[in-house]
Amino acid sequence: PQAVGPATKEVDPGVPQGNGFVVQVASLKSRGEADVIAKRLSSKGFPSFVTTPGSSGPTVFRVRVGKYADRREAETVARKLEKEEQFKPWITR
Repeated sequence: PQAVGPATKEVDPGVPQGNGFVVQVASLKSRGEADVIAKRLSSKGFPSFVTTPGSSGPTVFRVRVGKYADRREAETVARKLEKEEQFKPWITR
């Protein structure tokens, strides 16, 4: 069996890797609340995930959808989320 050591870089397994744009829909202090929103969006076909806060700064769990290669695609998804889900989303990298 292969030994599994600590990762050199902390990576949240649900967070898509690489560059691109994401649509942030919520920022919450509770991981449970963030997970509920992410699961609901996933069930509606949005590729959603929750980011885990870093060691510095406030403990905030961000619910995001994406990643999208270009900003126009992210903006289209943001408009859909605003209209269908009543979020006030914004686009980030």
